Amino acid sequence: MNDETVPLHDPDHEPDDETVRLLRRALTREAEMVEPRDGMEDIRRRTAGQDQGQGGGRRWVPWAAAVAAAAVVGLVVGGIVGTDDDEPLPAATGTTDPTPTSQPTTTPPTTTSPTSPGSTTDAATGVVDNAPVYWVGPSKTSFWLYREFRDVPDLGDPVTSAVAAMTREEPLDPDYMNPWQPAERVEVTRDGDAITVDLSADAFSGTDVGSELAALALQQLVYTATAAAQSDGPVTVLVDGEPAEVWGVLEVGEPIDRAPQVDVQASTWIIEPEQGQTVSNPVHVVGYGTAFEATFSWEVRDAGTDEVVQEGFVTGEGSMGTYGDFEFTLDDLAPGGYVLEVYQGDMSDGESPEGPRMYPDTKEFTVD
Repeated sequence: MNDETVPLHDPDHEPDDETVRLLRRALTREAEMVEPRDGMEDIRRRTAGQDQGQGGGRRWVPWAAAVAAAAVVGLVVGGIVGTDDDEPLPAATGTTDPTPTSQPTTTPPTTTSPTSPGSTTDAATGVVDNAPVYWVGPSKTSFWLYREFRDVPDLGDPVTSAVAAMTREEPLDPDYMNPWQPAERVEVTRDGDAITVDLSADAFSGTDVGSELAALALQQLVYTATAAAQSDGPVTVLVDGEPAEVWGVLEVGEPIDRAPQVDVQASTWIIEPEQGQTVSNPVHVVGYGTAFEATFSWEVRDAGTDEVVQEGFVTGEGSMGTYGDFEFTLDDLAPGGYVLEVYQGDMSDGESPEGPRMYPDTKEFTVD
């Protein structure tokens, strides 16, 4: 989202009309239809090749080629774009406000809801429970943000703890990925809702991060920090205390606003059960997303045989670019392992390169 060129996120021109945001997402989906291919298979093949040389469980993908088909995403994320080598690098910013004055962080109040339980700190164990951490996940042709609630080491502040985990941990769901490298140092300061995140340079040491993925990775950080702070930001990113060029494609050091959900977040999430969780009958499923007529299809498969044991659909609260929850219950599942898949049906008469099951999310779980 005449002859005058208007920046995508110029505050004097940026419309607030939700219809325009929906149009932006529609244009993004249209961009996905250019030269469709099985991007997920490429991702798995490249990841497998990289794993042999990485060590330590860190999975890496040469992202730049994979995200080229979804260049529109990079253009709308936080107003960040890539440039030719002869041009100055752009500032990674969604606003021109000056960097906020730093002050010690304070712990915000917590709230609870099915999709946002609120993090709490257990002083006895030194763990922050339910810290929101965002990851990058692929559809067949694009990349989007997904969130997991994680129990992470307490570093004295919920934002610091969540952001550090974002760089240092791996997603629970093997379908999600992480463009960041472990940051040796993470320092967070706040001035009201404004957040400054100062990272050591090693966090940006990954290779093959093009401008589109770099923009989305910064939104990954912005969404993680603001969710942990329970604020709207903005977030200023520094490298070793200074503005800097990151990944060779962007400049950071100015405040970055959250991009609209519809531009960067996945359309379908499974919140419960979590990946690898053991549950009892009846199995309560909670999800989150936006879909045509708020309709999500689902199926449960036996993890061993891949046989479909239950299937159906559910109407949620999120329709036409508005996100909301959906819930349903699985009854009478025999003890054992299962795969739950929630997806959206293709409304384009088979023209979508995403295939008949669009924007799926899957979770493996066990019934005891």
